[in-house]
Amino acid sequence: MEQEQYEYTPTTFDVETQSRNIQILKTIIPYMDGGRQKHFAILVKFLELRNVASLFNTEPVSLSMCSTDDPSEKRMQLLNDIKKFCTPAEQDSIDTMLTAFQMFSSYDAFMHAPNPE
Repeated sequence: MEQEQYEYTPTTFDVETQSRNIQILKTIIPYMDGGRQKHFAILVKFLELRNVASLFNTEPVSLSMCSTDDPSEKRMQLLNDIKKFCTPAEQDSIDTMLTAFQMFSSYDAFMHAPNPE
């Protein structure tokens, strides 16, 4: 199976939990000898995990992406964000779902609109 190449786009979570120093450390790993790679890679992952834990120790957690409380709007924003990491076929499927959600939302708004009297 041929693996497709995608440009790396960090997620909001990655931006919040990664640092320039961690990226530098990750870059070093392939240049180390095999015996040290494993221990160094575990150390780097530990540093990442420490950043995750400290992120959730602060108030408020800065990972809230949605400015709306509307579940259907959040669902649509989530699918649009996920699309960046999908294959073209998966993106088409997500677009189909988004279109369906928009149609159901429009139908619901039409059917529950107040009657002008």
